Amino acid sequence: MLLVSCVLVVGLMASGCPDGNSGGPGSDAGVSDAGGDGGRDGGGGTPDAGDGGGTDWVCDVARQQGCDAGALCLRGVLEDGGQGNRCFPGECDPVAQDCAAGSKCAYVRQGSGTSRRCVPEGTVTEGGACQSTATPEGDFYDTCEAGLHCTDSPAPDGGTLFTCEKFCRASEQCTAPRDCTEVLRFTGSDELPRVCGEAAPACDPLAQGCASPLGCYPSPESGPVCVTAGTVEDGAACTYSNDCRPGSACVTAGSGRACRRLCRSPSGEPGCTSGRCEPLQDFAGVGACVP
Repeated sequence: MLLVSCVLVVGLMASGCPDGNSGGPGSDAGVSDAGGDGGRDGGGGTPDAGDGGGTDWVCDVARQQGCDAGALCLRGVLEDGGQGNRCFPGECDPVAQDCAAGSKCAYVRQGSGTSRRCVPEGTVTEGGACQSTATPEGDFYDTCEAGLHCTDSPAPDGGTLFTCEKFCRASEQCTAPRDCTEVLRFTGSDELPRVCGEAAPACDPLAQGCASPLGCYPSPESGPVCVTAGTVEDGAACTYSNDCRPGSACVTAGSGRACRRLCRSPSGEPGCTSGRCEPLQDFAGVGACVP
């Protein structure tokens, strides 16, 4: 059986605490994998061994492998404007929270730039209402506890809610049914970290049926879900299933991962125009076309 990669969920709305420094909306493909100055980049996906969507396979995000000491492997903006895995140096790790007692690792904005730094820990717990705070030195960061970030979401009355959400690099770091799905953007930073968010809607990977720009992708941690669709062609390298075009998925066959067209296993429609339909592990009736 073939192993299928996870998906990466990406936000479509700007997010961050109300300090005038929210990130802009964007599109991140990947099924795997905000605060004082952040933007949530929503859409759809689930985390795996790394982050896809680009052609830079330098390091492994979920396992934090491939970077020198003092650097984190994160999904990031590449020189060509695309997205992929990159090693980013920084003062601390927002997931591991390796600052001294009483401090937290947070994304701190000063002027036109944002960086990971150790700052005084806030008091707001996960899910609590948060805001941005400013120091006399011109630093902006949020009021959340260590390991959390102030993000925004639509309020029932049409306004915006700001709540503390947990930094993550993989689904197991979130409390079900939440998933490591929300990608953040920050002013003056190429880093695209994630926080726990709402699980993506379920779907049928063979029938598709998700509203554009989403596609339906199988994810071993989330099941088949509607997430932001990618553009990687069949046969090309990938990390997340939704790096691939809708109707395909990122599968492991042999020594590496590649996008392969989905098919009905052991037979039926959709079938393979070439190659054979190999079943996907843990997805009854679903396979992928391999040479």
